[in-house]
Amino acid sequence: MVAVITVLFHGRHATHIPITAPGVWTVAGISFVVALMGWMPSVIDISVWHSLWTLERGKQTGHTATLKEVRFDFNLGYIGTAVLALFFLTLGALVMFGSGENFSNSTVKFAGQLVSLYTRSLGSWAGPIIVTAAFTTMFSTTLVVTDAYPRVISNISHLMFPHFTKRWKKERIYLYTMILLVLVALVIISFLHSQIKTLIDLATTLSFLTTPVLAIINYRVIMSPAVPGEARPGLAMRILSWAGIAFWGGFALFFIYMRIGF
Repeated sequence: MVAVITVLFHGRHATHIPITAPGVWTVAGISFVVALMGWMPSVIDISVWHSLWTLERGKQTGHTATLKEVRFDFNLGYIGTAVLALFFLTLGALVMFGSGENFSNSTVKFAGQLVSLYTRSLGSWAGPIIVTAAFTTMFSTTLVVTDAYPRVISNISHLMFPHFTKRWKKERIYLYTMILLVLVALVIISFLHSQIKTLIDLATTLSFLTTPVLAIINYRVIMSPAVPGEARPGLAMRILSWAGIAFWGGFALFFIYMRIGF
């Protein structure tokens, strides 16, 4: 927040290089929008993660959260993440775009370039703030997914394979899955550490393309008989949900057409 407020008052990074905004309705432009929307403000899986965290928190505290409490908790995190996403996009537009910097695909070099660019634009005082913001963002993201995916897989295993997993407690599956996830992630990073842009583009694009399917599954679950009628979304939210599904599905098809057609 401090960095965003400062750069808004400071203005765009000074450069003598002519700034020409690329077109949006091109393959490159659409690919960027898809990659951006794939993770912003978060992946659609967050609905499942939040549900499991709520249940686990209930076990820890002995308090069963009310629907109002659950909605408040989810909205606080989701809206907060959306605001932070806009902040980072603003920083990129005002500091990185048009700077003339040729950003490296190497993770280490890119991190160094990022901090250097902000200190040149805003002053040396901005270095610790940008480093802290970047580190906490990536650390919290890593912490979330390292916990969430094993937690989901352990629950899925017990639901789909009750006979196979009856001797395995969820905690054991959770632990083994977490170890496997970390090892696979380290292998992928070791091979693609010098291709960070390719790695991020691939992950965010796949997330975007799977969103319509996951959104339909999510909608069917929340509208199923397993959910009490008073806990289901109202008419306005159902209309918004279907509008969102139609948008995501249509945009996904448009993206595929753009990549194949051009």
